[in-house]
Amino acid sequence: MGNTINTNIQQPELWTLQLALRAKAIDYILFTDSQPDSLITGNIELDLSSGNYLKAVQNAVYDNPLLLDDYGKCRIIVESMHFVMLPGECDEWEAENVMATTFPDADADVAMCALQRCGTNLAFEITSGVLSFLQRTFNTPPIYHHLHPLCEHYKRLNEGTEISRMFLNMSPSRMDMVMYSKGLMTLANSYDYHSPEDAAYFALHAWDSMGLDRLSDEVQLTGDKAARNAIAPILRDYIGFVMPAIYPAAAMRLGHDAMKAPFDLILLALCV
Repeated sequence: MGNTINTNIQQPELWTLQLALRAKAIDYILFTDSQPDSLITGNIELDLSSGNYLKAVQNAVYDNPLLLDDYGKCRIIVESMHFVMLPGECDEWEAENVMATTFPDADADVAMCALQRCGTNLAFEITSGVLSFLQRTFNTPPIYHHLHPLCEHYKRLNEGTEISRMFLNMSPSRMDMVMYSKGLMTLANSYDYHSPEDAAYFALHAWDSMGLDRLSDEVQLTGDKAARNAIAPILRDYIGFVMPAIYPAAAMRLGHDAMKAPFDLILLALCV
């Protein structure tokens, strides 16, 4: 897909725009309850030739006026590998102090989102200047860490169960992990990996560290099909129940192509 979006939205005030800022691209979805099968999805590559991530994001947004319409709602996901989980009562000042202590050499801004179902907050870094640009350009939208949709969606599905479950959302080079025990979230993390064996090692280490049972507890896989197919047989050598996660049926109300859209953006639409 090219970097200029030609779609024309009528009555944008009835629509919701969701963006996901990746390391090398911006994914987006648009949808409205006023129109059946309304889901629009796409990807805008970032021109990082200047080495300036903020400038690349600004250019990508300004070059695509569709993103700048006056939508009724706007939500933004930011991918960040520097983050910490905090108690639900922590405020933004405390979050900034914890992040400064945990990542003392970072030259970045700090944002925080609430995981309301999980009862915790998630503080994370955003490349310096990007946070203020997003707030200014999109009228102070809620900004979420990339783990937020996974944590909140699967918390709801794991309430009232005695089984512990690990959910792995796979991309070709990153694995997002959320784990629940007796309905409570016990771990959330992201791992960069270079091979399926690396990813499986991280998953198995977390599994054993959290005391899950290899005979009765479950691993459920989402995300990139090739990455899922690569890690699943490795995990099945050690864990009795390794399976694809059930795709949320409610997502299909957004549009028949929902399964082709970025999974985190779809889950965000369902859980906020």
